[in-house]
Amino acid sequence: MASPKEMLAKIDKSKECKAWKQKHPKGYLSHFFCPISVDCELKSDWEIGFYDPDSEKMTVFACGEKVTVKENEDDVFKKPEQRVEELDIDPVKIDFAKAVDVFAERVEELFPKAGRGDGFVILQNLDQKPLWNLTFITRDIKFINIKINAETGKIDSHLSMDMIDKGQKY
Repeated sequence: MASPKEMLAKIDKSKECKAWKQKHPKGYLSHFFCPISVDCELKSDWEIGFYDPDSEKMTVFACGEKVTVKENEDDVFKKPEQRVEELDIDPVKIDFAKAVDVFAERVEELFPKAGRGDGFVILQNLDQKPLWNLTFITRDIKFINIKINAETGKIDSHLSMDMIDKGQKY
């Protein structure tokens, strides 16, 4: 598998990305995304997102054998005061395979009996840190998430969240 730096270089060289950057001079790299299987195998090509702060829209490029761009820009779901952080991949020292190793070493300890299914992985900056963000759905309809620092390989955070609101009935 190509590294994030190699994928970004391939996208940057593409005519699709060059054209996008001309139309969106303030746009910047925001994330890498890919759906993954229960065994952390990639289920598709990586999708690389670029955010334009002027339009507050995301443009996604798929990095397969050739670079393609999604036709429509995506809305970004965030609170008005939130900022979509730029992803600087230079500090990224931990590749996806190593992040999977860290995940595999700790997932059973952090989420015993989780019974996880498929999920997704995102490489993004959160709180000025590059993180591998691995999220899976479990059999009991929860999300489990582990964020791994992409510079150090250490777990930054983990959480389990119910997908179904078990709150008050009306």
